[in-house]
Amino acid sequence: MKEEKSIKKLVGRIGDTYYVCDCIFRYGNIFHGATATVLCPVSRENYEYSQETDQLKERFEDLWRTAVIDGGTDQSLEDYAQEIFDVDGDEALWDFSGHEYWDMIRQAVPELAKEDYPVFDCVRSGRSFSYNMEWDEIYDRELWKCIQEVEEEG
Repeated sequence: MKEEKSIKKLVGRIGDTYYVCDCIFRYGNIFHGATATVLCPVSRENYEYSQETDQLKERFEDLWRTAVIDGGTDQSLEDYAQEIFDVDGDEALWDFSGHEYWDMIRQAVPELAKEDYPVFDCVRSGRSFSYNMEWDEIYDRELWKCIQEVEEEG
């Protein structure tokens, strides 16, 4: 028997990471648990710093070296890095998985306003809960109890 219940709710925060429960699942009596999308806000300062030329060059230098060796580019490192950023934008720098949760987190935590934290970086997804996690803040205690039950079983 396969059961999956879509949840899509903010559970809590540990440090500067926010855990959103995607779903709770049961596949028979043996395999069960909860999945999460774990997001970390990116401050305006870090956001702007990461887009500076020197930071882009540092981030994409390994890709550039490989492209040069393979004959895939004859661009300078600076031009190559800038082109990646120009084409892919912020998604070249951060993992935007879970972008659909950004507004929900901002509603629960108003100090994470878009002006101060323009994006969130997905730092983990999938099985990210354990029944004995210690939260700095819990936003949905009932949901947390459900997650604990399904993660503790067995």
